[in-house]
Amino acid sequence: MRYFIYSLLVLNLGCKEVPGFKKTHKDAVVARVEDKTLMLSQIKEMVHEGISKTDSAAVVDGFIQNWVRENLMIKEAEKNIAADININKLVDDYRSSLLVYNYEKFLVETKLDTIVTKEDKMRYYEKNKGQYLLSHPIFTGVVVKISSKSSSLQTIKTKLEKNDWHDLDALLQAKANMYRLDTTMYWTLDDVYPLVPEGMITSSNIANNKVLSKREKDFDYFIKIIRGYREHEVPPYDFIESKITKSILSERKIQLLNQFRQDLFDKGLKENKFEIYKNS
Repeated sequence: MRYFIYSLLVLNLGCKEVPGFKKTHKDAVVARVEDKTLMLSQIKEMVHEGISKTDSAAVVDGFIQNWVRENLMIKEAEKNIAADININKLVDDYRSSLLVYNYEKFLVETKLDTIVTKEDKMRYYEKNKGQYLLSHPIFTGVVVKISSKSSSLQTIKTKLEKNDWHDLDALLQAKANMYRLDTTMYWTLDDVYPLVPEGMITSSNIANNKVLSKREKDFDYFIKIIRGYREHEVPPYDFIESKITKSILSERKIQLLNQFRQDLFDKGLKENKFEIYKNS
């Protein structure tokens, strides 16, 4: 409650001195934890136009309390930290890692070749496709649910068996109760289970150019498997194309950074920027 009252005073008085707080030049001390202070200028940007004073005060009050809790914890840690922990070294190591990380990010953003051609991807696929073995079956195909009394039942079945896609979409749109006709989309068993009767399709009956059919109640169901791939088989190129692109770019990134480090080393050696001392 005390911090909340102080927050209201801060919001109402702006840069004026808050009762109970010290004022330094045009700034005011809002909170203190031992020798560390939180200044009014550090929290003013949290207050936005259009927000009521009560809501703004609640936001500021929460920030102040969190600041106090955090700095109390920091002070307590400083008093009780193990003597053998070199904080300065940890800070230096962290600073160095941040510098390197951000510079490497800059190098990648400005120097990495991000153009990946189809030829690049096909070469990578042929060389590395064994790394992408399927963890589950997939297939391309068509799924249909249609009334068992439909006059178009046999026509649709025949078209599926013969891969006759001519006018099939219009026919299914007019006659089918449900259908999925996208011969480029890859299905998993989990994708198709909710659409067909239980047990109609399994990992063992997926085969190329196969039509599965089953009648349940008043409906006939068809699954035309155009291309099927079982678990642990090599997936088709188009199924993993996006993964291939990411892998190529990842390898290029590693090569770019490794080469940059090597070039930097060679340049430093040539310009006598470092020495390596060996024990005699």
